[in-house]
Amino acid sequence: MSDLVCPACGSVAASGPGYPPHCACGALWSMTEAGAPPHRDRVTPVTRDPHDPAVWWKREDQNPTGSFKDRGAEALARVARVAGARHWVLDSSGSAALAAARAAALHDARLALHVPASLSPGKHAVLRSLGAHVTAEGSRADAAARARAAAKDAFWFSHVFHPAFAHGVSGAVEEILAGLGADMPRTWLVPVGNGSLLLGLARGLVRNARGDVRLVAVQPAAVPGLREPGRGGVSQATGAAIADPPRRTEILAAVESSGGEVRHATEEEILAAEVRLARRGMRAEPAAALAEAAAAQLRAEGSREPLLGWLTGSGSRDG
Repeated sequence: MSDLVCPACGSVAASGPGYPPHCACGALWSMTEAGAPPHRDRVTPVTRDPHDPAVWWKREDQNPTGSFKDRGAEALARVARVAGARHWVLDSSGSAALAAARAAALHDARLALHVPASLSPGKHAVLRSLGAHVTAEGSRADAAARARAAAKDAFWFSHVFHPAFAHGVSGAVEEILAGLGADMPRTWLVPVGNGSLLLGLARGLVRNARGDVRLVAVQPAAVPGLREPGRGGVSQATGAAIADPPRRTEILAAVESSGGEVRHATEEEILAAEVRLARRGMRAEPAAALAEAAAAQLRAEGSREPLLGWLTGSGSRDG
């Protein structure tokens, strides 16, 4: 069955043991509704901010590996299993790698992870303990090149290139609708790197006919990949420091169609936001703190609207 469809030319493809990361026309794949994997029951908490009762936090840091990417990895794993793919490959040493390694362990698949030589010994040990086969050599670009080459003979377990990942994330929308009901804020603050979270949320909102939610994409000012693609920089929010997101056009379209905007946070704002969250009992990674930084910006500008911030990952995964 063809589960991949090209939004540009209408071509279709199937997720077999391997799949082409791009359509022949060069566009990235979307997913047909018929091919979309079913949502798995998962609920992470939604908590009210103790200092600002008009702010709610979606605690994606409470997922099994401490990241929202568990949702997408579980959906992509189901696609891979149906396709008969037992050998997966990925270039990541962060939250995507942890989520993929956990999914591979649950589905008895072999995951080959290509990472740079600079990977910390602690993270290397964690990934290997989950059963991943880790090759740590060269730079980040070298690792990406090795994974692309290996993906010719394996299933590329990519949260960027395979749309099932974002589809898996989209199930969080139903959790918000069920959990908050009429109290649900209509402005959502979403940290964005490659955009799989925001794209998943946009898909879930469309599925539930919720055109009243405004999506605010938040990025580090040092790496403003959505508005200034290709501008390099260094940010402590490494999970969101993507200079040129492959799905940039899709992300911007989703933001604009929701009536949202793109915001940037300085390194000082990110650090201050991380500290504020910690003092409220939420140990968030710097990329997740982007949501709190944006909330602080809006409050400083005089906005008192209800806000929903997405805490994408836990700071306890460091090392």
